Amino acid sequence: MKDAKLAVATAKDIERILDEVRFGGFTLVKNYSMVGAELMLYALLNYTYGHSLPVIVEDIFDAFAGYVRHFDVMGLAPPMDHVGVLKVGGIDEVGNVFGKLQFEADPLLYIKKKERAVKEAIGDDPHVYIITGFERLLGFQRDIKSVYAIASHMREELGNEKRLVISIVEGHVIEGFPMNPLPLLEGVATSVIELHDREDLVCLDLKKSVFNILGGTNKLFVRPADVVGWC
Repeated sequence: MKDAKLAVATAKDIERILDEVRFGGFTLVKNYSMVGAELMLYALLNYTYGHSLPVIVEDIFDAFAGYVRHFDVMGLAPPMDHVGVLKVGGIDEVGNVFGKLQFEADPLLYIKKKERAVKEAIGDDPHVYIITGFERLLGFQRDIKSVYAIASHMREELGNEKRLVISIVEGHVIEGFPMNPLPLLEGVATSVIELHDREDLVCLDLKKSVFNILGGTNKLFVRPADVVGWC
């Protein structure tokens, strides 16, 4: 791109960003856009399918189901055959649901059950692990100790070369909590992306680490109408 900070991004630009995300890392996507989360998921599902990467989606309280319903309205039809869905609470099932977990107030019990279900579904195969509705899980934690337990688990997973973790959180929701856990999550994350609306575009603000090596690029702009024709 001639001026990477201002030009509208192409599919190749987005793929270039995703190419920089490495297994063993944790990418935090903070969504402040009306359609940013859906566009990010659409890009991720197409990218992983094109690179033959199996995907596990942790669908917390129907967050992923809601995004998929929005795909239909937006005219987007990402590939889903390579995606397994682990339901954590909620009742709206979309995609290939391989497991259902009741919500657990005890984060250590939740983590144990979640990891057991994933292990049974995919074994030791490399996979992309996408968490949707993370803010909903965090919103039910009773105290800072419980939030730290979840963040510690995320930190322990860093360096796991069998897993690439991407968590999409709704920024406006999570920042309204009495105790905002975003600074804690950002401290654990190896990469951070913020999604904002700017007139008729969605801005990808590349905040941390690996993305800063992209030739000085720290912001990309996506026109939602263009995304439909990318895949």
